[in-house]
Amino acid sequence: MKELVRDVEGRGHPIRVVEIDADDVTEHPSLMEAVFRADVTGVVIRGALKESVVRDATARLESAENAARWASPNQGMPGGELRTIGDAATPTFTAFRGPPAERYGASAAQRHDYDEAAFGGDGPLEALGRLFSGLSEGRPSGPPAFDEQTDWLPYNFRALDPGVQIYSHHDDHYGLPIYEHMDERYDRSVILSWFVTLQPAEVDGQLIVYGLWGSDPDPPMLPTRFLDTQALEDGYKRYAFNLGAGDLVVFNSGRYVHRVSPVRGNRPRVTLGGFLTADVERTEVVFWS
Repeated sequence: MKELVRDVEGRGHPIRVVEIDADDVTEHPSLMEAVFRADVTGVVIRGALKESVVRDATARLESAENAARWASPNQGMPGGELRTIGDAATPTFTAFRGPPAERYGASAAQRHDYDEAAFGGDGPLEALGRLFSGLSEGRPSGPPAFDEQTDWLPYNFRALDPGVQIYSHHDDHYGLPIYEHMDERYDRSVILSWFVTLQPAEVDGQLIVYGLWGSDPDPPMLPTRFLDTQALEDGYKRYAFNLGAGDLVVFNSGRYVHRVSPVRGNRPRVTLGGFLTADVERTEVVFWS
């Protein structure tokens, strides 16, 4: 295990990020629990998916054949209009209270179609489950049940075109109505984010984590009620992740304020990802978009 950063100067909570190779995941079976506790801010898994696989997936997703699959959940948000395939259980600019359950369930039922479009067949669900299980004492890992017929969508696809960013925020989603479909045995004091980079931006488009927690009092705010990113950059601890094609990151997004810097260059930043927690008894790990 390689320490990428143990702490940095500035205000706020310590930031500790570690790196492991995909082949070495089972050598670190307690690492996920350390991220739950925020003893470790985030883990980078190098080579989680083969570079050739993610390169081909990006080409398929960005082809004219799949252009109609992309949605714009933040349509109308200046600089924040990311594209997605598959719903996510988050607030968006077009659905402040998250997606309606009927729409999300319909999206979840199309998982195999999304995987076919991206990977030409089965997607990385089993591979991701093995990685998350390996970091979690070998516990079973997969998407939880959404209703009697459908599981939660395990991941969605996201593209940030040049000039697009994800603004500073932390993930505090459990109060959304969609989470009435998640069993109460899952730990709602914890929510992690994770994603695999399918195609990095040519320049920037980095995940940046700050030493500010969402629970901290008096965070720096703009009059618009958005977090003041410049104040975060000027005064708080920060770490910018350097991720290549096929790398996976999992981090404590429920606590740490984070953003994705504006994409620069001539190509989009493309990822697949979602969220993760465990049951309260720590017998399984679940992930969803």
